[in-house]
Amino acid sequence: MIKATRFALWLGCAGATIGCSGSIDPILGPSDSSGDGSKQPSTPSEDSPGKTSDTPSGIGTKVFGLCAAGTEEAPGPRLLRLLTPRELQNTLGVLLHNSQIDVSSLPLPPRVRGYDNNANASVVTSRHVDEYLSAMEPLLDKALNEQRGNLVPCSDASCARQFVATFGLRAFRRPLREEELTRYAALFASDLTGNDFTAGLKLAMSSMLISPNFLYRSELGENGKLTQYELASALSYLYWGTMPDQALFDAAANGQLSTKAQLEAQARRLLGDSKAQDQLGQFSLQWLGSDGVLSAFKDAAIYPAFNDSLRKAMVEEQTRFINDLTLTSNGSFAQLFRADYVWANSQLAQFYGLSGGSNEFTKLPVTAASERGGLLGLGAVLTAHAHSNESSPVKRGKFVRDRLLCQDLPPPPANLDTTPPGLDPTLTTRARFAKHTSDAACASCHQFIDGVGFGFEGFDGIGAKRSTENDLPVDESGTLVGVEALSDKTSVPFDGVQELSDLLADSQSAQSCFALQYYRFAHGYEETKEDACSLSKLREKFEDSKLTLKELLVNLALLDSFSKRRPE
Repeated sequence: MIKATRFALWLGCAGATIGCSGSIDPILGPSDSSGDGSKQPSTPSEDSPGKTSDTPSGIGTKVFGLCAAGTEEAPGPRLLRLLTPRELQNTLGVLLHNSQIDVSSLPLPPRVRGYDNNANASVVTSRHVDEYLSAMEPLLDKALNEQRGNLVPCSDASCARQFVATFGLRAFRRPLREEELTRYAALFASDLTGNDFTAGLKLAMSSMLISPNFLYRSELGENGKLTQYELASALSYLYWGTMPDQALFDAAANGQLSTKAQLEAQARRLLGDSKAQDQLGQFSLQWLGSDGVLSAFKDAAIYPAFNDSLRKAMVEEQTRFINDLTLTSNGSFAQLFRADYVWANSQLAQFYGLSGGSNEFTKLPVTAASERGGLLGLGAVLTAHAHSNESSPVKRGKFVRDRLLCQDLPPPPANLDTTPPGLDPTLTTRARFAKHTSDAACASCHQFIDGVGFGFEGFDGIGAKRSTENDLPVDESGTLVGVEALSDKTSVPFDGVQELSDLLADSQSAQSCFALQYYRFAHGYEETKEDACSLSKLREKFEDSKLTLKELLVNLALLDSFSKRRPE
C-alpha cells in the first residue's frame, strides 16, 4: 500500500474524513469505528489472499434460533463500505453522464459467502489508486468536453464554490462541510491552474473522485441512527447498485426518510425502476454462484455446443427468471423451484430440447421430462457447479447445502486425500464417486453432499439433459440427509431435480436461507448472533406475506438494523 501522505497531496489537504463521526485513513482504509470492537481488517495481499473464497464460516440458519421471544432487534454495526467495481462503474456513469465507463482493470474484490461487497474484506490498495488515477484523466476530459452543460452551472472561476457544492453533494452523496467547500474551491487558485477554469474543474473533480468520501459508502450514523443522506445511499445501493437519484437527495434534504412508511415508499419506488432489475439479477448470480459461467472453462472436445453466446443466454435466462418472478409477477418462494416455464431464446430452447423460441427471450412452457423450470434446472446453475470436463455431484451437492440451505459442512480432516476420482470411460460419474460414501472417513461429510448431488446426474457438465453416460444408464436418484439441519437425522429419497425442487420449496430451512442470503447481500457482512432478532423478524414478515419474494426485499429496508447503528 502507498503512504497516506502521497494520497493527501492528491486531495490537496493533509487528511480526509468521511463525515459524521467516523474517520478513515485515506489509503489504509477504515479505522475501528464499528462501536462493537469488530474492526474492519485490511485487504489480504494478492500473493497471500487469506479468506477470499466461498468457504463457509458464519453461523448460517442457526442464527434464527438465537432470538429470545419479545427481544428487540439489535442495531447494525457501523461500517465504511468500499464501492465494488460494479457500483463504482454505475456511480461514475451517473455522475459523469457516461454509460461507457470501464472498470475492468480494477482488482477483483474478495468474495465472502459468494458476495463481493463485504465491508470487512474490501479496502483501497495502491493498485486501486493507480487504476483510479490512470482512468480519471480521460474520463474527466470526455465529461468536460461532452457533458459540460450538465456538470457545470457556470463559465468562470467566480462560481467555483457553487460548482464544488453541487458536484460534491452528488460525489460524496451528502452536502459538503464548510471546510471541504473551502478546500476544494481553493483548487481553482490561479497558481494551480494558470487562470484556466477548466483546469480547476478537472483538478477539483479528480480530487473528489479519488477521495475516500467518494470511494467509500458511510454507514456510521449519528446518535445511533444513519443520517438521512446515509439512508438515501443505503436504499439506492441496495436496490439499484448506484448513487441516489434526485428524488432520494430531495427526500434526505427534507428529512423524509425518517419513518418506516417513508422508507417503504422509497423501497417500492426504487424496485419499480428498471435499474432494480440489473441489481436483483446481480444478487441472484452471486447468491447462486452462477456469475462465473461467463468465464468458466469447459473442454471444447467434450462440450462442443458450449460457446460464448450460450453462456450469455444462460445468464440472461437466470436474471430474467428472477426479475420476472420477483418484480413483475409478484411470485412466491415456492415458485423459485416449481416454475413450469423457462425464459429462453432460440439457441437456449434448442439446447434444452424445447420447441419454440426466437431471437428474443420469451417465456416457454416445459415438460416434466425436460426437468427444466425453477432454479435447479437453470443452465447457469448446472454449468457453474460442474467441472470443465464432467458433472460434479460434490459441487452440486455442496451448492444445495451452502447456497440454498445455508448449512455449514465441517472441513475434511487435514490428512484426508480429497483428490476427486479420475475419469474412467467404463464407469458413470456416480459409480466413480461411490467411494465417498463407502469410505467411513469420507462418508461423515459426503453423506450430506453426494446423495444430493447424485440427483443432478441427469445433466452433464454444461447442463445438457442426458439419460446415459459412457453408454451406461444414468441413475439420478438421490437422498437428502438432514432436510432442515445436518443434525436432524432425517433421510428423504428423491428422483431427479424436480423432486428435489419440491423438497426445497417446502423446506423451512430453505425459506430461511433465502432470507439470510438477501440479508448478507444487503448488509455487506456475515451475520453474527447480534443479527438474530433482525433475521427472525425478517423471516416472520416473509411468512406473513405468504413468502412473497418482493415483500422480503421491501421488508429488509424496514428492519431496525437497516437504519440504526450501535453507539460508538
